[in-house]
Amino acid sequence: MSEELEKQESQKTVVAFISGLLIGGLLVWVFSSSPEQVEAPDVMDDSDTEQPASDGNNTSNEAAVSGATNNNASNNTVEVGDGSITVNDQPAGNSVAISNLELPTEAGWIGVQEVIDGVPGNILGAARYSVEEGLIPTSIELVRGTTAGGVYNVIFFTNFGDKGFDLSEDTLIEGISTTFSAR
Repeated sequence: MSEELEKQESQKTVVAFISGLLIGGLLVWVFSSSPEQVEAPDVMDDSDTEQPASDGNNTSNEAAVSGATNNNASNNTVEVGDGSITVNDQPAGNSVAISNLELPTEAGWIGVQEVIDGVPGNILGAARYSVEEGLIPTSIELVRGTTAGGVYNVIFFTNFGDKGFDLSEDTLIEGISTTFSAR
């Protein structure tokens, strides 16, 4: 009888082992399969925010990727050329409206930088643009809003290619900027 009991226990062990392998294989398959490709939304959310490193020039780690809309205020195309931007004086707030835009490169960033006593300071927000992706910002969402009476620069940066704004990799495009006041 003891032999028969051992045989049953051995069979139970083999069945349990095989069941464990099947369940384990199923779990590996479920968790390792690639998720469905989801089309990127027109507006990036806060989960796309990346905090840049300081470049040592009185810039802050407060800059963030903003919600850049997938159109241009004036028409559906935007020119790539020498680069220019118009931002009218506007009420203080958590976003900056862009009035007119000519991009200096096919892809990059438009940043809003505070000016304190005539000296450029922290980057308050940045919006990514990409002609290829049709990502043309009409406004720039800020991590920290503008204040009434404040002066701000709007400047262009290169895009290192990772779709995240990082002052240690994305460099300022010199000579293209505008200034506006918050009221």
